[in-house]
Amino acid sequence: MIKTDNYREGLPLYVIYPGEHFFTDQRCYVNTVSGSCLVLCLYDPHLKIGGMGHFIVPGTLGTEGIYADEIAEHGIYNIELLVADFVKRGGDRRSLKAKIFGAGYVVGGAVSGVVNSNIRFIHEYLQREAIELMAEDLGGNFRRYLLFKPHTGEAFRKTLINNDSNSEFVKLEKEYIDSAFRNKEIKTNYLLFE
Repeated sequence: MIKTDNYREGLPLYVIYPGEHFFTDQRCYVNTVSGSCLVLCLYDPHLKIGGMGHFIVPGTLGTEGIYADEIAEHGIYNIELLVADFVKRGGDRRSLKAKIFGAGYVVGGAVSGVVNSNIRFIHEYLQREAIELMAEDLGGNFRRYLLFKPHTGEAFRKTLINNDSNSEFVKLEKEYIDSAFRNKEIKTNYLLFE
């Protein structure tokens, strides 16, 4: 993660990279660029706190649901790290609002089955955890430049041309995806809160 002061409106900007998440209770912007990965923006309208996660589910999901699928553990773990930050600050996961982006532009030979599994995963997770989905922009053959204001829940999206050779984010996302697929057999431990 990188922090820049005085981005817009005199607010700082935090840039997160693939595989990272960021939560805050301060007035700021959070930014990332997504291709094949999912980006989840969560916001608590009562406490005016929010966060963003940038991750992938490394494989194709089975038919038994995400909580019975080992492939989904990586995604659940990443989301639960972000949700835990809300809970630590006194937030209630039942009041969270979500905006989801990405799972589109295929980098590094990822197959459309993985992209479709990621879309299915995020919808099923939000539905099963009763987190209200406020907006989504998923799929397609393009990348997304995303800005999120955690203190208001506002999210801004711009589509990007596929300039692979010039994009550091494409390279970082490919490295993250390769690592996630290589290590998908590593078990994660996570807690689900009632």
